[in-house]
Amino acid sequence: MKKGLKIAAITVGVIIILMLLIPFAFQGKIAGIVKTEGNKMLNAQFDFKDLSISLFRDFPQASVILEDFWLKGTGEFANDTLVQAGKVTAAINLFSLFGNSGYDISKISIEDTRLHAIVLPDGRANWNIMKPDSTENLNTPEENTEDSSPFKVKLQRFVIKDMDLIYDDQQGKMYANIRKFNALCTGDLSSDHTTLKLEGATEALTYQMNGIPFLANAKISTKMDVDADLANNKYTLKENTFQLNAIKAGIDGWVALKDPAIDMDLKLNTNDIGFKEILSLIPAIYATEFSSLKTDGTATLTASAKGILQGDTVPSFNIDMQVKNAMFRYPALPTGVDQININANVQNPGGNIDLTTININPFSFNLAGNPFKLIADVKTPISDPDFKAEAKGILNLGMIKQVYPMDDMDLNGTINADMQMSGRLSYIEKEQYDNFKASGTINLTDMKLKIKDMPDVEIKKSLFTFTPQYLQLSETTVNMGKNDITADSRFENYIGYALKGTTLKGNLNIHSNYFNLNDFMTASTDSTATDSTSGEAAVTDSIPTTGIFEVPHNLDLQMDANLKQVLLDKMAFNNMNGKLIIKDGKVDMKNLSMNTMGGNAVMNGYYSTANAKKPEVKAGFKLTDISFSQAYKELDMIQKLAPIFENLKGNFSGGINILTDLDATMSPVLNTLQGDGSLSVRDLSLSGVKSIDQIADAIKQPSLKDMKVKDMKIDFTIKDGRVNTQPFDIKMGDYTLNLSGSTGLDQTIDYTGKIKLPASASFAKISTVDLKINGSFSSPKVSVDMKSMANQAFESAAEEAIGQLGKKLGLDGGSNANKDSVKQKATEKALDLLKKLK
Repeated sequence: MKKGLKIAAITVGVIIILMLLIPFAFQGKIAGIVKTEGNKMLNAQFDFKDLSISLFRDFPQASVILEDFWLKGTGEFANDTLVQAGKVTAAINLFSLFGNSGYDISKISIEDTRLHAIVLPDGRANWNIMKPDSTENLNTPEENTEDSSPFKVKLQRFVIKDMDLIYDDQQGKMYANIRKFNALCTGDLSSDHTTLKLEGATEALTYQMNGIPFLANAKISTKMDVDADLANNKYTLKENTFQLNAIKAGIDGWVALKDPAIDMDLKLNTNDIGFKEILSLIPAIYATEFSSLKTDGTATLTASAKGILQGDTVPSFNIDMQVKNAMFRYPALPTGVDQININANVQNPGGNIDLTTININPFSFNLAGNPFKLIADVKTPISDPDFKAEAKGILNLGMIKQVYPMDDMDLNGTINADMQMSGRLSYIEKEQYDNFKASGTINLTDMKLKIKDMPDVEIKKSLFTFTPQYLQLSETTVNMGKNDITADSRFENYIGYALKGTTLKGNLNIHSNYFNLNDFMTASTDSTATDSTSGEAAVTDSIPTTGIFEVPHNLDLQMDANLKQVLLDKMAFNNMNGKLIIKDGKVDMKNLSMNTMGGNAVMNGYYSTANAKKPEVKAGFKLTDISFSQAYKELDMIQKLAPIFENLKGNFSGGINILTDLDATMSPVLNTLQGDGSLSVRDLSLSGVKSIDQIADAIKQPSLKDMKVKDMKIDFTIKDGRVNTQPFDIKMGDYTLNLSGSTGLDQTIDYTGKIKLPASASFAKISTVDLKINGSFSSPKVSVDMKSMANQAFESAAEEAIGQLGKKLGLDGGSNANKDSVKQKATEKALDLLKKLK
């Protein structure tokens, strides 16, 4: 008995040891398989931080775990991450690693995943990364399977945990954002017929189409059993539930995949839906004390779809919502919204998506005694929207807090709307205004908005007037805290802009007494930040928010600006006047003049976000009497490229041209900065400039430390992170200093110079002193070229003077002496003497 137990214990021990050791034996092989097969199948970049194997997690199968897996595209998508997964786990039959029959995978789990799917305007998608099948042109079945992938998926369980998905279809103008998606699928996917059990939920789904939000942070979940005919790709829904916010429903019917089409026959079972459930589709209501909301009235919602979905071909579908004499009210508030009536229908008979019709007649309600009514009818929405819309009523904004919890918000004012529109969009595009009807006004008066931690907003009066040709915004003054802006504007093609995102054209006259742009810059502390010196991006896990203002591509506006005071970062601009042209994602500035930094500047140039990931500024400045010290104080670029400005006392004038990329904080990326310019100075004090002080000490002239400079001109270029100056003269009393060289982003300086000495200060006929200035602005190093001074003295002297100087220095020239030898020795003596004088 004891012997049997001992043998059993040894056997178990050996098995455990093998289960610990075998993963290490196969780890390298499996890592090689993953990368080899991935490279065979994918036209993309992918890698993972770690691959490990466990025989315990899914015994008797092996668990292969990839950590920090990422997948990127190539070409246009080289910088876009398609997939980034914290952990991917696959259960694989260990014995399938032996032989050539393939690798059996029965379970896949994906955790902490981020997906970013992109479709470019030309239709190219970043997930199209599969390499073309090299066997697809072969004729025989045997040949077709010879080089096929060795993976054999016998999936029985598929798990997704905490997945975030962004779908950005720039061609179809659709955008979806799914956050915290969790899903579970179980069933035998290796069989021809199975029952799939599906569960899925997401905390928030946002969906937009053509810029119109259809869902905002909607909470969705589902649980269903699906009869899966995998051999024929037909899936019939059995017991199931579906929930969208508070709406709970079931779905009856089936879906069949007929590559590339999808056939379906589906119907939404909504017997238990009432008005309160329909209200949950409004994000603001669903997110605020929804459980306590009291409602009344009748409501019905039906939806069905039957037919083929492929490209622009859609199945016949019908969505119908009816609300009659409904109301809602929060118990803690004094009143509610009543007399709510909605008759809305969206349908298509099947076929072209352009056959879709949308009808709302009416959507009406009564808010605190003020009725409001909207009707709308839309046909051919894709090719040429044919629509009719009317809105009429009064909204007393001050009464909203009586029916809806406003928390820290206070809103007042009145909106009086009375407008009508009807016709085809093509009438506007072809300027057939007689065929299009548009009339009416929207009048806003005495609006005041107060939100905690935000500037107060006040609009005393604003009037929108509609005609077929244009939308007129009459003179409107908006006050935001201390900021004010008055606009008088006219916009053309406003209907095409609203319905199809085509270009909005117009003219704007903008006036302001005070406007602090810092109040409106978006914080970038948790953003994708770009280092201003390296230009490299440091990506965080948070959703990027930056201070970049992206100029819309579908604007064609001309703006005349008259702004008395504008603040941006540490800069102040007064009496800013000029013309701005906004077009194609770019703002062109024409003769934009302003008083700033103690003087005046006139700017011509542009700010462009044609490439939103790489904003660019190109500008030319004409400068008059700009203060050195103020320029240093207000411009970070000056602090990095010309810190000497800090201690200069005086003004400069001239011109500067620059071209640079901008980072996420709207600051120049200095290693991309290029430019040139010319600056002139009439009167300048060099007191307190370290390099000047060291030059004064080097030539034993302390009076130069407080010297005043007149009529100096500097020509310079900016390239490769350095400012290079052409030779320029600094006249300091009777002395003239000629300098040339460069300064860098690292504050280093590299200058050479000559000081022309006055006759009273010359020694031994030395008229110039050669200098080198190195080090940095904070710690400059000035050196004098002694040998050059000695050579200069003797080169300029006559042969007789050389002999006399040799005697004075204690050398025996003699009548037969070699004059070259005397000159050489005299030079050496003079150099020694100069060193002693220093």
